Amino acid sequence: MSQSKRSDTPWNAIIGVAVIVVFMVGLFMLARFVFRILAFLSPIMLIAALVIDYTVVTDYFKWIRNTFRRDAIAGVIIGILSVFGFPVLSGYFLARALLKKQVKKAKAEYERKRDGDLVEYEELQTDFPPRVRKEQRPINDDDMVR
Repeated sequence: MSQSKRSDTPWNAIIGVAVIVVFMVGLFMLARFVFRILAFLSPIMLIAALVIDYTVVTDYFKWIRNTFRRDAIAGVIIGILSVFGFPVLSGYFLARALLKKQVKKAKAEYERKRDGDLVEYEELQTDFPPRVRKEQRPINDDDMVR
């Protein structure tokens, strides 16, 4: 039988826990840094989203209103989370507005390829003599009966 070499010292467990703690603290610092940058840029992102496609923001507020009408507690919770998560929410608005713009552009390109482009044309002058209308004779009641 072979014996495995195991150490009975607790140092491996302590080092493992310390690495996990350092990793989690590092993730927290990174998340805090990203959230601060988003908080600084959030008004700019919100204005950009409104300029690109304002319906993204209005649709979100309509969704909150409808949720509040269906379930008041859920509506209040979503409203509070929207206030605290405003930096992330403004980034979401900007990303969704840009996505909708790209979809509209792709749809217009597809329809242009499907239907074809409009062609500009020019009317040409012709030397044909003008048409003369034949005189129409009035219709009498006698003409109807033979």
